Amino acid sequence: MEPAGTSVPGAAVAPGGPGTDTGGRTARRPELEIATRLSGGVLGAGMLIMPPVVAALTGGHSLRVWSAHILLGGSVSLLLAMLVRGRVRPTSLAGTVGALLGSWAERAVNGAFAIAFTAGQAAIAWFAASCLLTAADGSLPRPGTDGLLLALGLLAAAVFAALGPLSLPAVVLRLRPWVTGALALACAAWGWPAVPAVGSHTPLAPPGLSAGGAQWLALAALFFAGVGWEAVTAVAPVATAGRRRTAAGVALGAASVAVVYLGLATVQRLAAGAPAAQDAVSAPLRWVFAVATAVVLTSYCFTNVRTAARIAARLRPAERGPSEQSPSERGPAKAVIASVGASCCFFACAGAAWDGAVPLLLLGPAAAALIGYGLAAVAAVRCGGPLLRWAGAAVLLVLVGVVVLAVPLLLGG
Repeated sequence: MEPAGTSVPGAAVAPGGPGTDTGGRTARRPELEIATRLSGGVLGAGMLIMPPVVAALTGGHSLRVWSAHILLGGSVSLLLAMLVRGRVRPTSLAGTVGALLGSWAERAVNGAFAIAFTAGQAAIAWFAASCLLTAADGSLPRPGTDGLLLALGLLAAAVFAALGPLSLPAVVLRLRPWVTGALALACAAWGWPAVPAVGSHTPLAPPGLSAGGAQWLALAALFFAGVGWEAVTAVAPVATAGRRRTAAGVALGAASVAVVYLGLATVQRLAAGAPAAQDAVSAPLRWVFAVATAVVLTSYCFTNVRTAARIAARLRPAERGPSEQSPSERGPAKAVIASVGASCCFFACAGAAWDGAVPLLLLGPAAAALIGYGLAAVAAVRCGGPLLRWAGAAVLLVLVGVVVLAVPLLLGG
């Protein structure tokens, strides 16, 4: 959700010449630049969290839910890529809709994501805490005080690190998705954590949902893994590619995401059905998986807390002279970071009262993604050409349909 820096976020521009702002790199291979930014934006902590959650909610239908999400996310990304070409500078999703619809839209998206990021970090912390308790007990824990204390401890570590001067080196940030993917693949291959039985009281799935309701909850929660489909708004405006090469870049990026997520889901299903799956993972290996998962996910919480604070800081831009930096450019104030941390802890405490705390907390990022992508579709209808308007209307109709169909099933169980 955090784009590359830009001097005038969201300002409308005329199409740039070859190599604009890129040193000619994207002018030569713009589709690879778009694909890299898109796949890098989507693939993150969700590689560890979402395969077990989706499997717990959908059982044997996980591939169908994953495929629906990737198809919808790829469509949104293609719509955004075509929308921003020649219309806005490289910026965030909020900056894009703000430039095309007005400042109210930018504030709406920033506000939604500032809140949603805190709920998302609570979900990440709950998942990491559940993994640590699973390593100790051999099975997924029930929601309760033990999981809450661990989740709060992980969040506290991330927030205190965010309050300090620590910054992860660029090489660590580049390697982190690869390490996360490798760890997710190892966990899936060993079937860890094991998918809970239907109706079990665990943080991964609320009992009592109908089969349809559970699948809709899985599809909605997957928008957490899909926060990043909008990453094209930071690169497509300067990629200097024609429509075909832009579409090819989005298709290549979406294909990369599909290979990773469908691959993880497939490996997990095969591991669950293998005879060796009947044998419990050994205690030392459980601890290796759990500690590695906790470390990786805490690092994501650390960077995401700062990201949420930067987004929150944009909601009240400070008065400044032309030579001064904005709060988001010089880094968020410690008070804002502390407020974000307090909000994370609030959501974590709320999760202690729920079965299925992880997917239910992930509905926060899902709602923010729906708001942002919905406003982008509205912008396409208002500002695009005939084809883009039809595409925007179709995406908006699908997003509204998802909400209309999912909410009654989720509330009705």
